Amino acid sequence: MSEADWFKEELVFTDLHAQTPAELLETIGFALKELGYVEDTFTDAIIERERKYPTGLALEDCNIGLPHTDREHVKQAFIAVVKNGRKLPFIHMGTEDRQVDIDCFFVLGVTDPEKQVEILQTLMEKFDDAQFVRRLNELNEKKQLFTFLKHTVRE
Repeated sequence: MSEADWFKEELVFTDLHAQTPAELLETIGFALKELGYVEDTFTDAIIERERKYPTGLALEDCNIGLPHTDREHVKQAFIAVVKNGRKLPFIHMGTEDRQVDIDCFFVLGVTDPEKQVEILQTLMEKFDDAQFVRRLNELNEKKQLFTFLKHTVRE
């Protein structure tokens, strides 16, 4: 399965209005559980992992969060893309206290640890592309965002 196949329109969320990072992860965790992608343990696990190993990235045009957790909490591999109604403060990857306000979240559910490295590498390459990040930041409609990701993220 290529990375592009991990994007599903049902997993693109453009109308969230979470007030806190925990509320965002709880809302997404609930939706993913209802859709059959994750175990009951997913939400608590992703919140705890984000606390221990922050995933915020400060980029030029759009700050990105990459929350994910261990495979035992995932039933089916996925990438959920989330744009909240407001930026939310996450801790920058590789730091303990540098806060970054996140515009867009890529919530990863990986069942194969080796595949996780490939997916993260592919996404990081896209995040290094200023044109990709600028367009990602501009798109706020679910169908357009899904189509953009499906066609620009390739293995």
